[in-house]
Amino acid sequence: MTRRSLIKSMIEEQLAVANSAPSAEPAAANAASQPRTLAGPVRAMGLTLDKIEDEARELKDALARGQNVLELDPGQVEPSFVSDRFDTANDEAFMLLKQSMREHGQEVPVLVRPHPVREGRFQLAYGHRRWRAARELGVKLRAVVRDIDDQALILAQGLENSARKDLTYIERAMFARALEDRGTDRTAIMMALSTDKTELSKMISVARSIPEAIARGIGPAPKAGRRRWLDLADHLARSGVQDRVARVLADPDLSSDSDIRFLRVLTTVSQPARTARPRPLWKSRQGKALAHLSREGGRAVVRFEPAVSPDFAEFLGTRLDALFDEFQQLAKSSEP
Repeated sequence: MTRRSLIKSMIEEQLAVANSAPSAEPAAANAASQPRTLAGPVRAMGLTLDKIEDEARELKDALARGQNVLELDPGQVEPSFVSDRFDTANDEAFMLLKQSMREHGQEVPVLVRPHPVREGRFQLAYGHRRWRAARELGVKLRAVVRDIDDQALILAQGLENSARKDLTYIERAMFARALEDRGTDRTAIMMALSTDKTELSKMISVARSIPEAIARGIGPAPKAGRRRWLDLADHLARSGVQDRVARVLADPDLSSDSDIRFLRVLTTVSQPARTARPRPLWKSRQGKALAHLSREGGRAVVRFEPAVSPDFAEFLGTRLDALFDEFQQLAKSSEP
């Protein structure tokens, strides 16, 4: 199913639901017999989608005529207000794009709009990698300028990326969460990502369960897929796991390959946390351990061997105040 067909089916499905709903006013039978039209976000999204497809056709016509494509200074252009991909230092696809632009020039223009608040500047709808490559190469950026609003921008951005199919699952999930955090309606997000309500809910749930610093620290991980990102999100809900992940990602010898980084993190959180072996705290005159000290979850735990009478533990409890005072006095006397 094409992206257009998918989105159209979503709109038609909601229209069918609206038309099949029983009328609340029996007296309005004639009015109820008329097909209903959708108002609100669904209809607006459909109209906006039509507008974007018109823009796409205009862009193709412009390319065919060699007109309406401007050459901008990349320094005049700013990224979209919401990121849709993870930039990595050793991105092979980006390096290939950069090499192609160096040897053959920029074959496909980007889409920008006049910046909504900064006069004389522009904001990208899509084409962020081409913009970045133009900046690094020190060349002009070929761009089509369209005066579009925020909603049309995110639809153009999302649909263009869906057409390329190179955004990974976690990039799409983080993009969806960022849009919702900005107050974007979920209907608009579904259309921008060409997905349905159930899948979008899962995406946003994953993105909210995995801290952005961890997701970006891992990278796009194109081979990971939805199921394994869901597994990682479940593991990260456990106490203390995120600290272990931070240590893994801080390892200077960790591979720069994001799929390998993902597997390393998933393996780490899948294993039970190792606890330090208890050490003998008190021994008998014959050298046999009678009590052990261990640290569990940041707490010091003392365990007596079965040979020690429970009465001794109760007796020790009556002496703890005096022992603690003695400990504090010793600590003060050792201070410089």
